[in-house]
Amino acid sequence: MYALAMFAEQGNVLAVDASAIIVFLTALLLVGVYNRLLFKPINQVIDERAHRTLGYQAEAQAMLAECDRKLAEYEAALRKARAETYDMLEQQRQAALERRLHLIEATKQQIHTQIADARHEIQRQVEETKQQLANQCQALAHQLASGLLQRHTGEVKNA
Repeated sequence: MYALAMFAEQGNVLAVDASAIIVFLTALLLVGVYNRLLFKPINQVIDERAHRTLGYQAEAQAMLAECDRKLAEYEAALRKARAETYDMLEQQRQAALERRLHLIEATKQQIHTQIADARHEIQRQVEETKQQLANQCQALAHQLASGLLQRHTGEVKNA
């Protein structure tokens, strides 16, 4: 309150006089001192922090790019390894199929040979059996004929 009373006694407070120039020069001097002692160091710290932050961000982006590149290389190597494995499995499957076909063909050939041998053996046995039957028939015919003839000659002798 006392300050208001003092202003009221002085008269017009807004009157421009030489003290305004002193206040203005003092303000400029304080701005220069504050700028040199306070604002420049703070701005330097802020700039350095921003620079470090941007540097860390750039480094992080570089690391992410490196990770992406390595991941792409890993995935490409994995795809290549899978493709090689599938090719190898396909080759082994083809080889197994070929072995199977060869075994089947060899077995078929062996069976055909055994069937042909069995047919020849059966044919030989048939011929042998026919010959034995023919011989037995001839022997039986001789027995019958001689039995009939002896009977017939016996009847003739008795008569």
